Amino acid sequence: MKNKLGINKQFFIAFSLVNLSITLLSVFIGYVVYNYAIDHGWISLSSLQGDFTDFHLLDWIWLGTVILCGSIVSLIIGMQLAKRFIVPINSLADAVNKISDGDLSARADDKKIHSTEISTLILNFNDMAQKLESSVQNAQVWNAAIAHELRTPITILQGRLQGIVDGIFKAEPELIRSLLNQVEGLSHLVEDLRTLSLFENKQLKLNIESVDFLRCVEKVILMFDEKLKQANLTVNYDISNDLVTCDARRMEQVLIALIDNAIRYSNPGVLKIKSSVQQEYWTLEIVDEGPGIPAEYQKELFNPFYRVEQSRNKALGGTGLGLAVVQAIVLAHAGTIRYENRAPNSAFIIQLNTTI
Repeated sequence: MKNKLGINKQFFIAFSLVNLSITLLSVFIGYVVYNYAIDHGWISLSSLQGDFTDFHLLDWIWLGTVILCGSIVSLIIGMQLAKRFIVPINSLADAVNKISDGDLSARADDKKIHSTEISTLILNFNDMAQKLESSVQNAQVWNAAIAHELRTPITILQGRLQGIVDGIFKAEPELIRSLLNQVEGLSHLVEDLRTLSLFENKQLKLNIESVDFLRCVEKVILMFDEKLKQANLTVNYDISNDLVTCDARRMEQVLIALIDNAIRYSNPGVLKIKSSVQQEYWTLEIVDEGPGIPAEYQKELFNPFYRVEQSRNKALGGTGLGLAVVQAIVLAHAGTIRYENRAPNSAFIIQLNTTI
């Protein structure tokens, strides 16, 4: 890019070369023609001193030769200049046609040096094409994953309800409660997908305010009171008195996802929730008693629909969206989230800037 000139400069240089070339050709051809004619006696110096408006045959020869040579030079320089622009533009047009026909891997060639403007155009086009290809691939993966996640609860609901209609099952409270759990699972899935979709499209709006995070923690723990007892988990929390600048509802959503994750996958014991403020950062730590996540799985941990142990997690009812939603909310707050395997403990650490 740094060696490429702009189109304006290239045209200026090209036309300057044409002008200079024709001027030099005029002088050179005039000198050669008249010198040759004088040496061979075709014309004398005295005859050249007549009225300057009188054209001799030699003048016409000189003029015609200059016009012919000037046209050839202009044509050569013009063709070379046009080639520098036509080749990359044709490459760009070819890539556009291929993408229009469905080949999203097509890219414009930027190997030739032409101009900064066209280079920028091709670079931006290729970047756009890459994002389009990635977007379509992600959409295909998401569609397949969503269909997979929806298939099981819908099949269960359809089968049980059809059984009730046919008289195979009785509409007893336990069966209705089971069906309600499936509906709630679908509701959570839809809300998680909505949150991720809003984040991906930069439409996840936050209601930023000063929040007493202790109240958020107590509210969420109360929601999980029964499930925590069933999982033999005791919550031990140490929340600082500092007000947190965040969206309270969204941060409660983060807590819900992380505590639910601990209930599903951690060993019985103590679940620690701790927050602190150091310099300009508010840090939240949620630590359970393992068994932890192996290092080879940690890179994919926050990807949508990712499960460390597919069969085990599926049996526990997870959709693989919880941690992806948590990351989306934290990133929307301009914060960071990471996982640490503090054997035998497992910890999620969230940091938010207190000045946002």
